[in-house]
Amino acid sequence: MPSKEHDSSSVVSLRLPDGLLERLDRSLDWIETLRGEKSSRNHAMRQALTQWLEAQEAQGGLTHPAVLSRHFHAAYTTLRHGHDEVAIHRLRHLLHWPADRFDAMVEQLRAEAHVALYRGDASGLGDAERQHSYVVNGQVYVSLSWQQETATFITG
Repeated sequence: MPSKEHDSSSVVSLRLPDGLLERLDRSLDWIETLRGEKSSRNHAMRQALTQWLEAQEAQGGLTHPAVLSRHFHAAYTTLRHGHDEVAIHRLRHLLHWPADRFDAMVEQLRAEAHVALYRGDASGLGDAERQHSYVVNGQVYVSLSWQQETATFITG
């Protein structure tokens, strides 16, 4: 069975200059020697790309709370279809944000009473739905609703 690491991923072929690859190998050797941590080229490149993308998104203002709140509300509105509650796993899928960003926004919106969370029975959920629900302190929240349709967005 494939590992979790390979779920929802693609193989990308990348040509790197020899000098850059040598620097990467020296860095990995240094990490292994001084820190005792084993790492692979692929892991290091995934980590570096993730950090670079996060920096680019922050620099472009894409991670500003007000922007994230507007995107979240737009996704909620798209999925709503006349109902107040929207399945959290569907929001995650539509927004396609890193899990920590999504969870932080849900928590912020909940703390400021912009959304209400609704618990559900985890046994009635499929694996993907359970995995992509919102779990806090052992409670599984499967849906949420916006508390004010005249959405007041986070500023700052």
